[in-house]
Amino acid sequence: MAIGRTLARPHVWQTSATPDTSRTLLLLHGMGADEHDLLALGRLLDPAANLLSPRGLVNTDGANRFFLRFPDGSFDEPGIALATDDLAEFVASAAAEYGFDAANVWGVGFSNGANTAVALLQRHPATLAGVAAYSVTKALSQDVFLGASEDSLAGKEVFIANGHVDPHAPIVVARELATQLSQLGAQVQLLEHPGGHTIVMEHVRPVIARLATN
Repeated sequence: MAIGRTLARPHVWQTSATPDTSRTLLLLHGMGADEHDLLALGRLLDPAANLLSPRGLVNTDGANRFFLRFPDGSFDEPGIALATDDLAEFVASAAAEYGFDAANVWGVGFSNGANTAVALLQRHPATLAGVAAYSVTKALSQDVFLGASEDSLAGKEVFIANGHVDPHAPIVVARELATQLSQLGAQVQLLEHPGGHTIVMEHVRPVIARLATN
């Protein structure tokens, strides 16, 4: 797997049109997409935020992703650890380069990117203030965490948004993940819809409302 530890990594940076903005959204795309895929979602979620959208550096059969998921449904956990360590360093480097507040970054991800956002929060809690994870499933086992322990996610906010008939991210696993993150101290909102592997507007609105509060 290729690892990019500098800002030479393909990414999009969009500065907020609001001069005094403090929030940055870290946008993490799903499998087969790229750094442009979630820009419209990011702008919808928080029109005043900076947007930072890196490309997943694992490429299989022409499809970008942040880490591998094997044919049997299991995850490449060493790959997740490398990807999240790299992302934590990337965010720190981007904050230094672009001048945004590294203490006010929210991760927004879909599918493979959602798993990555949650894993980043678990492994490097200081990197993210909150997460909006769409079509997420548990991606990191307890023994791979660096920073996650009892109350280590206190003050963090997490939205988990999944469908009842999602074959890639079963709702039962999303519920287990919500419980796990709550036990680590995070404030978790579990949003469920009747559909499949997609983002629905009814699960975008609560995140818009939350991010509009400050």
